[in-house]
Amino acid sequence: MSGQNDSWEARDSTIDGQAHALKSLSVRLRVPLKRYFEKHAVPRDEVDDMVQEVFVRLAGRAGLESNECLDAYVFKSASNLLRDRHRRRMARAAGFHEAYDEEIHGTGLPSFEPERSLLGAQSLQQMVTALYELPEKTRGVFVLYHLEGLSHQEIGRQLGMAVSTIEKHMSRANAYILKRVDR
Repeated sequence: MSGQNDSWEARDSTIDGQAHALKSLSVRLRVPLKRYFEKHAVPRDEVDDMVQEVFVRLAGRAGLESNECLDAYVFKSASNLLRDRHRRRMARAAGFHEAYDEEIHGTGLPSFEPERSLLGAQSLQQMVTALYELPEKTRGVFVLYHLEGLSHQEIGRQLGMAVSTIEKHMSRANAYILKRVDR
């Protein structure tokens, strides 16, 4: 019975230490995190939610009170949160949505002819085929840039390559695909 009480006391002590570390971080880093998000063009009405999300993510992490590089970890979490937000926005095409207007989007616009649709599908197939013909690294860089929306710097960090190498891969991929796709 005593062993179980010791276990509960140790767990409670860990939870108290975690809560204290989280509260201390919140007091110390809340304002710098707000500035960080504002600097990265997060709308003011979303900044507090983003800061709160960083601390929610931290609360779910064990061993918070024993991490020596906690400030760096907090800002890495903020960076990851920004990246996640960007990916969600790109996937949903936020900001690009245009409300339906009958005058603009209605039947007054010319319809696509079947021939044009077929040509578009063929061009897309040529592009996909050309993409798979690229070397694996070049294809990976192309996909991370064009489909994942990562910058050259982010791709370089993720793949462990210099930005100039990323730019060379992009140049080769773009040139090859443009050459292979019938205009």
